[in-house]
Amino acid sequence: MKKTLLTFLFAVATVVAMAQTTTYTDNLIVTIDGESADPQETTIFVEQNADGTYKLALNNFVLGDIQVGNIVLDNITTTESNGIKSFQTSQEISITAGEGNEEDWMGPFLGAIPVSLTGEMDAERLYCVIDIEMMGQIINVVFGKSLTVVEYTDNLVVTIDGESTAPQETTIFVEQNTDGTYKLALNNFVLGGMMQVGNIVLDGITATEENGIKSFQTSQDIIIAAGNEGNEEDWMGPFLGAIPVSLTGKMDAERLYCVIDIEMMGQIINVVFGEEEAVTSIENITVENGAKVIYDLTGRKVDAITTAGIYIVNGKKVLVK
Repeated sequence: MKKTLLTFLFAVATVVAMAQTTTYTDNLIVTIDGESADPQETTIFVEQNADGTYKLALNNFVLGDIQVGNIVLDNITTTESNGIKSFQTSQEISITAGEGNEEDWMGPFLGAIPVSLTGEMDAERLYCVIDIEMMGQIINVVFGKSLTVVEYTDNLVVTIDGESTAPQETTIFVEQNTDGTYKLALNNFVLGGMMQVGNIVLDGITATEENGIKSFQTSQDIIIAAGNEGNEEDWMGPFLGAIPVSLTGKMDAERLYCVIDIEMMGQIINVVFGEEEAVTSIENITVENGAKVIYDLTGRKVDAITTAGIYIVNGKKVLVK
């Protein structure tokens, strides 16, 4: 009887211990001296310790043809906001040997090396950046995609004095701050393909939500920073001083529509990103006589679901496999 009880307690303890470890699988990119390797599907293990801290393990790490080993950082503290845990730590660690022959792994011969880690995670997703100082250089490792920053890629049209440019595919980044506001960034903005303006960033944007659509509006005086590419002195934004910028728009998890009016050099530069109908069509669904109203993720109404994917049925998102 005592042996059975001990076996049961051991089994329960094992299940609890397993439940505290989360396995994340996503793309990992390694960059050295500005040269990045192709994304490679990798698994990282995150274990919650009894004291609430975490241990992160990137096992069997290989650098080209060099077998490095197991990179493990422990006692990582986190802060939580909107269901996302954020973390940051710098440690000196010893890299242990990975699977196979211990002598084939270089890590144990390096001694203690500096490693910094930043990232965020929830129950399903992990994003982290690991900088490893090894052999006189920084090895930058990026795993997954940011949970708080959403990348929207769509057509952007610029209009000045009633003349509009051809639509150009552009990416805008929207980050949710810890206080629930948002930061929107249109980076490396160029006028007419020649005039390099810079990074247009508006922060502290409040949004209201209805039927899954977030609407926002703000007017700010901002400093346009130099772009992320090329020489800093080639970007004119920093020389303009504070300029008035107004922003209105709507967004959901997949789509963004916004209008940015930039008062610059005595004129209004009107920037339109995305299509309003693609976002608002879902917001304006009406249902009569219990009928199903179905939209795909482009905002196009369909008569029936014929292929797998995500649809909006009577205003609710539905995954069809």
